Amino acid sequence: MNGIIVIPVSVFAGWLSQYREDRFLAMWFMGITALGLLIMVDPTDIFDTDSSETYNYGASFAVGPVQYIIGSLIAFSGVEACESFVASLMSKCVPSALAVGTFNSGLLATLVGTGGRAVGDLFITAMGLISIRNLLNLLIIPGLALMLLSMFLLWKNYNIVAI
Repeated sequence: MNGIIVIPVSVFAGWLSQYREDRFLAMWFMGITALGLLIMVDPTDIFDTDSSETYNYGASFAVGPVQYIIGSLIAFSGVEACESFVASLMSKCVPSALAVGTFNSGLLATLVGTGGRAVGDLFITAMGLISIRNLLNLLIIPGLALMLLSMFLLWKNYNIVAI
């Protein structure tokens, strides 16, 4: 489902980019991603960390399969749409020395993305070793914090990326 939803979201993001600035849309789609991540935070695991076999099944505010699927679709769609705006902002703000040759901004973005995926896999493994029981929150809460930090940094540098 995530793969199927990428194309319409990208088309919609491209259509929106005709009417709004990249920095504005990047902020909005980061907010949408943060909302999707917030939907997946399981408050019952924060306060009740018993190692039960039911994983808070039936508890109020517990994240179930439907809530997880909806949250992950929203977060993934927001990240995918935001990626295009961030790439557009980077292409406009990158120094001209990094825009030519083999080691250009496109290659650097690819290398950073690949490194991020590798570090992400290591992070997932480390969090699983800490606690399988609380794995969802151990992954989602730092991701939400990083998304909020990214929104703050964009807000703080909003005028710099006005191109």
